[in-house]
Amino acid sequence: MERFNGSFKLDKHTHIRLHHLGVRIVLSKLRTTFWILKARQAIKKALHKCLPCKLFKEKCGMQIEAPLPSERVVPTAPFTITGIDFAGPVNIRCLKPRDTAYIALFTCATTRALHIEVVSDLTTDKFLSALQRFVGRR
Repeated sequence: MERFNGSFKLDKHTHIRLHHLGVRIVLSKLRTTFWILKARQAIKKALHKCLPCKLFKEKCGMQIEAPLPSERVVPTAPFTITGIDFAGPVNIRCLKPRDTAYIALFTCATTRALHIEVVSDLTTDKFLSALQRFVGRR
């Protein structure tokens, strides 16, 4: 014999109102007011269809990570292996009201540290002077 739809909605509503608790607690809360035939089966059916409960009980997947590159595993001095990149243009206020500059980023492959230099333009001479300042500092 099928149950009427009102008790299924009541089970689901009580389950949500009790913050997604289990079958026994929902059953005891419902039995304070109602006596539903085959209530345990109906509550299990309602809990089985509850999406937040399904997501909470789902096991986390295990990711297989790739091995780290050798320059990240072997201890070395910072900035032994360096990547260089430019960013910009950046508006700055210096002598003129609107002046543009560029940022030279020197990235350490081992420690992920950054060294930032301000470069006035993208010419080779300016880059070499920024590189010389980087080498002198690091």
